[in-house]
Amino acid sequence: MSRLRIAATALLCLFCVTQMWTQTRFFEVYEQKREMRGIWVATVNNIDWPSVPGLDADMLQRETRRILDRAKFDGFNTIYLQVRPSADAIYPSPIEPLTYYVSGVNDESEVPQKLAYDPLAYWIEQAHKRGLQLHAWINPFRVTPRPDFPCANSHLSKTMSEWLIEYAGKQYLDPGLPEARSYVARVVDDIVARYDIDGIHFDDYFYPYPVKNETFNDSTSFARHNPDKLSLGDWRRQNVDRVIEKISENIRSAKPWLAFGVSPFGVWRNKSDDPNGSDTRAGITNFDILHADVLKWIERGWVDYIVPQIYWESGNSAADFDKLFGWWADKATRATKIFVGHALFKINANSRQWQDPNEMPSQIAKVRSDSRLDGSVFFSYRQLNRDILGFEEALRQKIYNKLALVPTLRASQAAEITVGNFRSDGRILAWRTFGNTADVRFFAVYRYRRGDEFKSQSNRQLIDIVGTPYITLPPHNDEHQRYVYRVAAIDKWGREHTMSKRVTIKL
Repeated sequence: MSRLRIAATALLCLFCVTQMWTQTRFFEVYEQKREMRGIWVATVNNIDWPSVPGLDADMLQRETRRILDRAKFDGFNTIYLQVRPSADAIYPSPIEPLTYYVSGVNDESEVPQKLAYDPLAYWIEQAHKRGLQLHAWINPFRVTPRPDFPCANSHLSKTMSEWLIEYAGKQYLDPGLPEARSYVARVVDDIVARYDIDGIHFDDYFYPYPVKNETFNDSTSFARHNPDKLSLGDWRRQNVDRVIEKISENIRSAKPWLAFGVSPFGVWRNKSDDPNGSDTRAGITNFDILHADVLKWIERGWVDYIVPQIYWESGNSAADFDKLFGWWADKATRATKIFVGHALFKINANSRQWQDPNEMPSQIAKVRSDSRLDGSVFFSYRQLNRDILGFEEALRQKIYNKLALVPTLRASQAAEITVGNFRSDGRILAWRTFGNTADVRFFAVYRYRRGDEFKSQSNRQLIDIVGTPYITLPPHNDEHQRYVYRVAAIDKWGREHTMSKRVTIKL
């Protein structure tokens, strides 16, 4: 082998080792017991689920289980499932038709024969079984995503056209109409009443993103429903405020443990427009363009969490991740937690920064370094199926190699719940709960060597989070070693209750 080839090989090996080292150097020790680790599962355009319209119940359920198994395996703890993509539903709704993305048909009479189960109920059941929270993700105002979108006869586009505004080939509910706002609240109320979800989640689509040479013509509702004579911008923000406030009130009245959160565009306002804004030069902002006054919602305590979509890299000239995550962290309050939304879809894109395997791990490390922030959410699940520069492996091996409980978002109102009466059968360890068992959501299972100190405030000994009162014991290398197990119930608010007594097992 020539000296040149030897040198080239050595350089290549050094490069590979360097990449492996740099990709994991951020995550040597992270013992925070609570951290949001969420992933969005989009149904619009069949982005993540279902893979195609018109699958039968068996295939839909298989895809659901596959997604949840992978999310659990990768260390996530929360699913943000899009249940209402375009004024329709992935579940049997008394208000809106089953979405074409699931049914694959326009004729609603065919749906009962094609879909013999409730997809949302199944998602919830399977997620909770695996110890995963599930938040129902709603797109509040989008009605049709394109002119040729297949719509059932009961779809809003055909039944309530007077509530709609056409803009750039799409249709939207007019937020300026009180009846349209009430309709959105009614849809959310129905989901909250009928499904055992963990939260309601809104995305960033309020007033539409701007399209050149297009006008969102809400002049009629502006003239009719503006008694305070507000400017157009203030009036639009008031309309969105009213939706957020109403849904917040309804959720807390119906199910006080249920979280309500929003994932807005990553820039509230630029500092050039408002001294309270971020040091950015974004062409779109929540306040001025989308008419979403996110800071007001935080100040009023209407939302339990915000997930700003900070979909830019560190050093971006217009919207620098490093500047934005700190700006948003400063907005966290006791009532409203901040999680950071990350652009999983940009990894390995055509830019130097996103072809760097360290970009995403470093973003997570920066979020973790700021005590005001409580975790990360990634868009979206489908990206795990392509080359993302080893990021999924980094999640499993380093970043999320230890489990974490979801941050608590509401003060628990549950009476004390205890765990006891342990019994083992082979590799199955089971237990009973005592107290207000109706409020139990999950169980946190801990394991450590007999004689070691139990560290209840760390995630180092947390080996599983399950939705069932039993667990299949994981294997260990030393057959002669006795292990201590302890279990605690977690209620619907996310509070961890009294730790069980120790149970020592030798396998």
